[in-house]
Amino acid sequence: MSTSTSRQQAAASSPPLLVLYDDGTNADHQRRTTLYSVADDVHRPYDIDDELLRTKRSWVTTSHGGWVLTFDPETLATFLWNPHATTNVITLPSFGQSPPTLKASCTLSNKPTSRRFTVVMVDTNSNVMWYCHVSSPAAVSSSLSSWTKQEYDDDDDELRSICCLAPSPCGGDGKFYYLISRGLYGVLDFSAPDQPVFGTVRLKPISLFAMNDILVYSPFLLDINGKLCRVFIFHGDTCNIVIDVAIDRVDIEKQRHTAIRSIGDRAILVGGTHDFAGWCRASCHGLLPNSIYWMNPRDSTLRVYRIGHNTEEIRTRLIVSPTPSSNLCPAQQ
Repeated sequence: MSTSTSRQQAAASSPPLLVLYDDGTNADHQRRTTLYSVADDVHRPYDIDDELLRTKRSWVTTSHGGWVLTFDPETLATFLWNPHATTNVITLPSFGQSPPTLKASCTLSNKPTSRRFTVVMVDTNSNVMWYCHVSSPAAVSSSLSSWTKQEYDDDDDELRSICCLAPSPCGGDGKFYYLISRGLYGVLDFSAPDQPVFGTVRLKPISLFAMNDILVYSPFLLDINGKLCRVFIFHGDTCNIVIDVAIDRVDIEKQRHTAIRSIGDRAILVGGTHDFAGWCRASCHGLLPNSIYWMNPRDSTLRVYRIGHNTEEIRTRLIVSPTPSSNLCPAQQ
């Protein structure tokens, strides 16, 4: 790819997209949380109740605005909070003495402000997941189900370890999707009263790359304006060289994929060690329109791609070495 040095210079009219990560330990051997502003390429300390993250275990959710799930190992309290409005806190049942690992990913079926939603956590590279149902946030203390920890059978190729879990655009139907192969998706359905039901759905695959069908790629699923989409970053084994990027719509009902040539005034942000995927209005947050921002989990660089332009811009190296808590936290759309 050729190199482009073009940057979006317009100032963000609201909080910019942020990269949330732990950059190691200080002289007191305490974890530190730092923010990196994607819009203006500036690192800054996280000065909004740093105690909230420094002494607790946290996971950035991969859907519905980047809410953060936090577990306090001292009090065992577990809660969701909005990094853009830290007074917005939703109490969840406690994990007890055995919370998920920092490598787990967290996904919400619907906005935390909705009447009912499901929280799902999947431990990366394992067959273990946690979930709980939350309803009526106005009376959240009396309307919580406890966390359920469940092991699922991943011996079947069609039920392999879940990754890139994305909620159905119809958030109320209790379904989540994850990519198994180019034309095969796993379905995790929480609409049943007893326990989640696993299934699969096949879609007609499309050619991912004209030169070679055997490629190493990083896939991501996300909801863009009520449409389920997938993003591919095509790269080599080391992730140091990116060959191309692509995005297409996933139409479950019609069982087909449709290539997307432009996303207009939107910027997609994907990557990190938790396979985050989200988007925002580019012009509102000082980002490049019709672009994909990828946080490379191998070297923690931020790379920017203009869809259809075959250009790459490598931004700053975000941290010295990737850590389990490296993640992305979007601005409000």
